[in-house]
Amino acid sequence: MASVITNGKVYLGSTNLSGQINAVAVNYSANTQDGTVLGDDTTSNVGGIKQFDASIEGYWAATEDAAVFGNVGGNDVLTVSRGTGVVTDPAFMMGCVVGSYNPGGSHGELLAFSAAASSRSNLGRGQIACNATLTTSGSQTGVELGAVSASQKLIASLHVLSASAGDTIDVIVESDVDNSFSTPTTVLTFTQAAAAGAQVIETDGAIADTWFRITYTIAGDGGESFDVVSAIGIAL
Repeated sequence: MASVITNGKVYLGSTNLSGQINAVAVNYSANTQDGTVLGDDTTSNVGGIKQFDASIEGYWAATEDAAVFGNVGGNDVLTVSRGTGVVTDPAFMMGCVVGSYNPGGSHGELLAFSAAASSRSNLGRGQIACNATLTTSGSQTGVELGAVSASQKLIASLHVLSASAGDTIDVIVESDVDNSFSTPTTVLTFTQAAAAGAQVIETDGAIADTWFRITYTIAGDGGESFDVVSAIGIAL
């Protein structure tokens, strides 16, 4: 059944670009190599190295301009979600290099921009696992992704959009056989965060568990607050 795009979320590094974006695309492909040999009567191709790139378009604003312009040529983290960005919304997550940024427009029109990013990690396909302001230690609702095979990887992104000064947050990804998380296993551990920023991490399968969640420990001297977006997925 066809779907009309009316909403979505785009997070680049520590910035939510969503309010200024009107188009986004994730392009995933694999180089094909000609493996045709003597005796073959049909071209035989072999799947090669996988690659992806992402493109975004929108309208210029100061915050978004600083986020994209300042990261051209640098490593960053991109998470794209269909929907309103709530837990379980479908999402793609990736480590990327921002390769281009092009602001501009014609007289009398809104000042627009486009940007493109290319792969520096695997591309994960999964779900939003957290989109909240966190003030105390705890866990988010689990998401069901399915088991991770030995040929796949589990990948997760973490965007800290804002952080209270002098406080820290430690975030891990746990897995379990069901959504009760009665016997959780830590499968991924992010580097402790004390400021706005973003990370993407991954680990090899196999992981037999099919449910995953974000768990976090917050420390400080009172008034702790972190705006966090995270997504968990499986990379082929």
